[in-house]
Amino acid sequence: MSITRLLTGAGVLLAATLATVAAQAPGPKAVTTSSGVYTAAQAARGEQTYMSICVACHPAGTYSAAAFRAKWNGQPLSDLFSLLSSTMPKQEPATLEPEEYAQTLAYILRENGAPAGKEPLPASVKALKQIRIDMPAKTPAP
Repeated sequence: MSITRLLTGAGVLLAATLATVAAQAPGPKAVTTSSGVYTAAQAARGEQTYMSICVACHPAGTYSAAAFRAKWNGQPLSDLFSLLSSTMPKQEPATLEPEEYAQTLAYILRENGAPAGKEPLPASVKALKQIRIDMPAKTPAP
């Protein structure tokens, strides 16, 4: 066997081994709304915004109904943020500050059972693209 064949075979074996190890290694942990992506204070401010601006068209509970959860579960959080920030409030779309939209979104997440965390929800579409909406099914009240 020539040295070239031996080295080529060893290289192929090494590449296959490395590919197998890389495939088995855990990747970066996915960030979801179940990871605590907003603060309790941020959600409280979002509730104030919701109750003063949004509730006239969207009664309390609108954003925690089964149809809402089914539509958004698994989607990037940036999609919901973009929808809110470009179309709401209905009479004056896109008139709130980005932080106000993020606060309102934090409130919506809280209402859907997502836990609060230590860092505020960012008001950036780019950052929110990294977060998936995870809304576990609500269990009916006894």
